[in-house]
Amino acid sequence: MDHRLLISICHMYYEKNMSQQQIANSTGLSRMKISRSLQKAKDLGIVKIIIDYSGAFLELEKGLKDKYGLKNAIVVDNQSGEDSKKQVQSAAALCLQDKLFKGATVAVGWGTTLRETCKYMQPLKTKDVLFASIIGGHSISMPHVHSSSIASEMAHKTEGKSISINAPALVQSQMERETFLNDSSISTVIQRTAEADIAFFSLGNPMFTSSSIHKVEYFSKSDLSEMEKNNAVCDLVSIAFLNSDGQECCSSISNRSIGIDKEALFNIPIKICVVEGKEKHASTLAALKAGYIDILVTDKETAEYLANHSS
Repeated sequence: MDHRLLISICHMYYEKNMSQQQIANSTGLSRMKISRSLQKAKDLGIVKIIIDYSGAFLELEKGLKDKYGLKNAIVVDNQSGEDSKKQVQSAAALCLQDKLFKGATVAVGWGTTLRETCKYMQPLKTKDVLFASIIGGHSISMPHVHSSSIASEMAHKTEGKSISINAPALVQSQMERETFLNDSSISTVIQRTAEADIAFFSLGNPMFTSSSIHKVEYFSKSDLSEMEKNNAVCDLVSIAFLNSDGQECCSSISNRSIGIDKEALFNIPIKICVVEGKEKHASTLAALKAGYIDILVTDKETAEYLANHSS
């Protein structure tokens, strides 16, 4: 079937609320052909179904908001196993898009979670949204999880624009860092990102080898050893590392990062954090203690962990 006809059928069914029989009459195709075309559109990714999971656990969400001073909490059921990741990512995409407005700037983090969240972004009625990378690129081994790559993909999905920090995420010395920061093309992007209206990011836990921080193979063995020595349970977009008390640690590493600083992130008016899974429990608690989260999108198990632990 012609691609344009497939899109036309989807438009009539999902946006004009025509029945399959009405579409069949309009196109001269059989009702069975229309039904199969709608399924094919889903399979090809032309149509994506996004379910708003917010409000499913009102009492738990309210408890988190009250306990941690959050502007909002969105909790998704995680009894469905692997699908819970997709549900959290879908809910996060919907949450972000609900906050966007004409001319908004979104500071974008890095990692697998955010990359997967891109799949659920939809074209916007409100245009002129700018997605800006929080930090430079982590390595050549996994470019798709770079902040710049994710910002670009979000812009593509929403018909917005993106800007990137064309520099490594981490350099070998503070002197080398200053050299990059003295480049006006880099400092201009960092300044624009620091003035963002919204921050959208996930967290990593360096204590788990499954964390993206290990997979990108960018941090040296001595860096990883320092994180372990200092009980760095939270990788905050790699511009700061926090221990289990929510206090900053490993500054010798974060001081070599090229991106906005932790104060700039803290001061962004709306900070949306999306996390899922047991390995993110300690990371999320640390970030909440430090005040880096305004809106939390997470799974039920993580939410219950946070509700039952001291802030």
